[in-house]
Amino acid sequence: MSGEWIKVAAPATTANIGAGFDVFGLALHEPYDIIEGRRIDSGIVISEVSGPGSDSIPLDPEQNSVSIAAMEALRRSGEDFGIEIRIKKGIRPGSGIGSSGASAAGGAYLAHLLCGEKLSPKEVVLCAAHAENVTSGGFHADNVAPCVLGGFTMIRSYEPFEVVSIKPPEDLGVVIALPDITVTTRESRMVLPSEVSVKNLVFHVGNASCLTYGMMAGDLGLIGRSVKDAVFEPARTKLVPFLKEAESEAMSHGALVSFLGGSGPAIISFYDKSTHAGETIADSIRELYTANGIGCDTWITECGSGCRRI
Repeated sequence: MSGEWIKVAAPATTANIGAGFDVFGLALHEPYDIIEGRRIDSGIVISEVSGPGSDSIPLDPEQNSVSIAAMEALRRSGEDFGIEIRIKKGIRPGSGIGSSGASAAGGAYLAHLLCGEKLSPKEVVLCAAHAENVTSGGFHADNVAPCVLGGFTMIRSYEPFEVVSIKPPEDLGVVIALPDITVTTRESRMVLPSEVSVKNLVFHVGNASCLTYGMMAGDLGLIGRSVKDAVFEPARTKLVPFLKEAESEAMSHGALVSFLGGSGPAIISFYDKSTHAGETIADSIRELYTANGIGCDTWITECGSGCRRI
């Protein structure tokens, strides 16, 4: 027997955020995927996929991150009913703002709701991270953790798994600029160094610590000064044309800081909503790419609360 359709919004996220590679994540209010589902007698059926990049998204439930996460949530909840799923992508795959993470988190959260919310938030995160592991070949939760929990998240440990979420400052505005370039997570990880120097380790620990304090204390200036990366963004710069020029444009138009979102090509800029306009920052980056023959989508958004029923 089929049940009532439930609709979930699973938002974009940005991970790494300077020195927090594979540790820090931030939920955004938009854009977001919409995952719909209803109970059926048995099996997982993906009946519809639409939105940007939908042609590349598999309908096979054994290969789709939404259904893999949903199946894991069913298993952990001790339920054996099936789910029919409809997916509407609002986050383009290969964007650097957690497209696969949103799908995984949305699938886990949807199944969690259909099961009567038996799981803890941490377990929902683990269901989503399981799907990321299956589809991308690595167990990581830097995108799915903020997508489920909301706010600014820090992964203290993977074994045992421990994640902490805090609410970012109210005045922290976010501009997303997404040039019409695709960078896959696998490709972006291939260019990373296998070792880092003690000097860079110390640099990252200092900035990561101060970024966390800035988020907790609401110190936007400290946040801007602490989003620094001496290792991973420099290795990925060549994958995103005009990255440094775009960051400079954002800074010259009022951004607190501008940096590569996740594995790219998204460029994230933080700004103070009480003193500056995100539109000016977004326009400056879009005009840079347009002048160089590359399309660029932008969103003026803010920190978000994670997956939600709509």
